[in-house]
Amino acid sequence: MRLIFFLSFFCSTLLITAAHSYDKKHQKRLQKFHQKVKSESTLKENQLEQLYIIFERLRSTTHQILNKNHISMNFYNINNPDYFMESNFYFFQRLVLQKKSYRIGVNPIIFKKKIPKMALIGVMAHELVHTEDFETRSLIEIAKMYFNSSQRTYYERQTDIKVIFKGLDQELIAYKQWQYPLLAEEALKKKKKQYLSLEEVKFIANKIKNTDKKTQEKLLKFWIKNTPLNIEELESSYQKFNSMLK
Repeated sequence: MRLIFFLSFFCSTLLITAAHSYDKKHQKRLQKFHQKVKSESTLKENQLEQLYIIFERLRSTTHQILNKNHISMNFYNINNPDYFMESNFYFFQRLVLQKKSYRIGVNPIIFKKKIPKMALIGVMAHELVHTEDFETRSLIEIAKMYFNSSQRTYYERQTDIKVIFKGLDQELIAYKQWQYPLLAEEALKKKKKQYLSLEEVKFIANKIKNTDKKTQEKLLKFWIKNTPLNIEELESSYQKFNSMLK
């Protein structure tokens, strides 16, 4: 009996010690993680201020899903030549800590190339639509959108469409007009395929300009469900939508 008690006590002690040890290691990992996050951003102070001002403006007007106290946003430096800005979130915090914290990577070249304010609003409006999806969708849904190559083009074009229907078509046009001359021929071809082209943005903006809100909502849902992949499909789908209204 004493032997059983001793073994039980000994095992309990080992488990408690191991738990304390794991907890300390876990805390150290968390500290390192947070230190890394704090030191990530190498953008200049005035650039960060400009980004935060636009973020606050958009989430209080056109992206109100993000206008909640629990939502935080960080901007950090990226050197990916394929992107000027990309939306992201802290995977560890969301999966383990059940905390939604968002981040947007910013390529410093946009400031070196003197991006106009309207263009900056346009690209951030696009990225914040992604952030809205991160806020409202599950991790599985997000993974399907981002890692399924066959769906990625549809998703990016849907995101551009949502930006236009938020009333930010001129900002999106300004971004594409600034962006296109900076891209190599192949990169430009890829962008026009994966995202709405300048021509497509102008087409949609022109068609919804004098349309009532109820019809706009129906048209948005129609294009999200039947996402056109080029200007020809866009024009054809718009005619189809109009015929459905009659």
